[in-house]
Amino acid sequence: MDSPRDIVEEFFDRMEDDRRDTVGDLFAEDAVISLPGATFEGPTAAYDFLAHLEPRYEWAAKEFDRWIAAGDTVVSTGSLYGVDNDGAEFSDVRYVDIYVVRRGLIERLDIWNDLAVDGVVPVEDAAAVPAEE
Repeated sequence: MDSPRDIVEEFFDRMEDDRRDTVGDLFAEDAVISLPGATFEGPTAAYDFLAHLEPRYEWAAKEFDRWIAAGDTVVSTGSLYGVDNDGAEFSDVRYVDIYVVRRGLIERLDIWNDLAVDGVVPVEDAAAVPAEE
């Protein structure tokens, strides 16, 4: 069985290649994904998350700094880079992702980043909507 970090790295790989439309296969039926300005839950959480990302910027990728794995929790920190909707490149945008992976599936993903602070997305997207526990 793949480790929780292996599952998370597979998620990152699929997000950056032609398998992006298959990331939902890596999430549990009752998954919760929260990020600044939105929370998605249930069997379509991953696809709703992708639809939410689509108009936010032209493309983005991650440069990894640290991985912390403890049991079924994986934390990834680093920076985002890419191209915003106006065609301007951005880089060095901090992020922290926290994943909970159980039984080989991502059950929870909490995302924090400085995309709004750095002007990549509108400030109104920065108001986090916390997921219910």
